Amino acid sequence: MSHTPLHDALNEYIKKDWARFHMPGHKGAPFGLFEQISAYDVTEVEGTDSLFEDDGPLADLEREYTRLYGTKGTMLSAGGSTLCIQTMLKLVGKPGAPIIAGRNIHTSAVNAMSLLDLRPVWLYPNREGESLIGRIKADSVEQALCAHPDACAVYLTCPDYFGVCSDIAAISAICKSHGVALLVDNAHGAHLKFLSKECCPHPLHPMDLGADLCCDSLHKTLPVFTGGALLHCNREEYVQNAKRDMTVFGSTSPNYLIMLSADYTAGWLQEEGPALLSQTALRCERLRELARNQGFRVADGLCDPMRITLILTGTGYSREAFRRHLRRFGIMEEFLSENGCVLLCSPFNREEDYRRLTQMILHAKPQNSESSPYPMFCPCAELTLREAMFAPWETIPIEDAGGRIAAEVQSPCPPGIPLIMPGEKICKDYIKILKNYGISFIRVVQ
Repeated sequence: MSHTPLHDALNEYIKKDWARFHMPGHKGAPFGLFEQISAYDVTEVEGTDSLFEDDGPLADLEREYTRLYGTKGTMLSAGGSTLCIQTMLKLVGKPGAPIIAGRNIHTSAVNAMSLLDLRPVWLYPNREGESLIGRIKADSVEQALCAHPDACAVYLTCPDYFGVCSDIAAISAICKSHGVALLVDNAHGAHLKFLSKECCPHPLHPMDLGADLCCDSLHKTLPVFTGGALLHCNREEYVQNAKRDMTVFGSTSPNYLIMLSADYTAGWLQEEGPALLSQTALRCERLRELARNQGFRVADGLCDPMRITLILTGTGYSREAFRRHLRRFGIMEEFLSENGCVLLCSPFNREEDYRRLTQMILHAKPQNSESSPYPMFCPCAELTLREAMFAPWETIPIEDAGGRIAAEVQSPCPPGIPLIMPGEKICKDYIKILKNYGISFIRVVQ
């Protein structure tokens, strides 16, 4: 294994057999399920470094990730991409400023925008006939920036939950021409940097396409414990300020086991990782082709090569019917709705996993039927995000919500486009759609 600075430092700490009169309370004693790892669960003491003031092994680890991703600076997060998203918005945000943002946004970004009093100008993806979410077009970004020259940044999600990618290179060029920073939520794309040209002919990682700030959730596709993420910076001024802004939102007790798994993965990415990731991506393409031959439509165009998204609209499968089909073959999916099924693969899936997936596809019987694509509409904002999120609220039945102002995000398809944002008026026409997606109650401004 290549140099793993945090692992080396923690081994040295354990070797010295300190009397641990510090956190955490288990004192590194072996117990229960955690017998092999509890000794490595430490805190910021002499020799173990401190994440937000790092000058030892954690700083070495961040320099290694900076080299691996080819950025100006990359910072480690034990608070997931949520912490990275909060930090990105803090780095560029000015209270009351507009920010151009794709509507296919994660709830954590909406919450951070409300805390920072940013005023999103929503861009809606263009489906181009797709029944899933679609892409943010470069000309939509251009038009929004022309209409809002005081925007503090452009914020996009790429790839989205279904693996669909927008043209980040073209959008980056537009942002640079307007002198505006481009922020990309790449939580699902940490692996994109390491795919071979055979399975990924053109760069897909936002840092290679001109983004100024970007987050990666390492744990989604790489062998990192849940909560491990990276914040990438391509501008020096962001590198200088990122750690300070991370402390505004991040825990002062970051989990060392999460960071240790990120340390291991940095070594893995220097050795066999890229080849194994590329092999997995090629295997996914063969499975997507099998699904096409079986009659499924899959997410196509510019997409994450290491994800299998089966479009269910127009197949005759309901969510419940396809769930039963998956369970028949012992498969637990990442996400399933009436519109689609998302299956995440990694180099650590077993051969048995792929055998089951192959059989599941071969035994599926998609049919041509009328489809009802995920609805998109443009509610009118009556209050800002911050005003709505901090206003007195009440929870009411969805049937009674016509004409009221939402006090929360309502996204029946959490990775998709939220139907209602805080501060938006709930029109009566939307109520039936919200009910169809299982929403029975909603929080509204009093």
